[in-house]
Amino acid sequence: MKKLARIFIPVLTFALALLSLAGCAERNRADQNADADFSKKGDVLVVYFTWSGHLRSMAHWIADEVGADYARILRKEEYPVSYNETADVAKKEKDENIYPEINLSLSDKEMKRYKTVFVGFPVWWYDVPMPVMTFLKQANLQGKNVYAFFSHEGSSDGAGSLPTLEKLMLAKGAAFDKKTALSVRGSKVKDSETVVREWVKALSK
Repeated sequence: MKKLARIFIPVLTFALALLSLAGCAERNRADQNADADFSKKGDVLVVYFTWSGHLRSMAHWIADEVGADYARILRKEEYPVSYNETADVAKKEKDENIYPEINLSLSDKEMKRYKTVFVGFPVWWYDVPMPVMTFLKQANLQGKNVYAFFSHEGSSDGAGSLPTLEKLMLAKGAAFDKKTALSVRGSKVKDSETVVREWVKALSK
């Protein structure tokens, strides 16, 4: 039995590591280019974080549907190209409550004109990726309506991510209802444009 345990535990640990970046159906890192448009001058902002590129499509569909500004959250020190190495770094950030430096920083004045903020992310280690937490901690969200959209590969209810956002938004004075969050399986994102657009429309009804 002890011999079997010595074999089984490492295998189980490895399997969990492969599932840890639960929003990444693809094992390839997307480009690390900035992606932002603040030209719309409206009162809606879409911010998103992506490693495999899934959330970029979703964010663009949302921004197009409502005529919103949008911006990609990027970790200043890029995550590794390797899927497994990225999983390890993300786990360390989560476990040690590390808020990595990011490329996106909006002042109170810049945030003032937005009434609604959409936040997109893949579920990582059953929670919100820490670069997203960095942005949310820094941004003035007082009085704003915040909506979440996320990709997953098993944590369809968002696992711990929505409770995390609920607690943080309460502390920040923002309105957030986890029941309104949009959940899309990572492998289905490319075919989810209609679902995403219909979700956005339904929020305004």
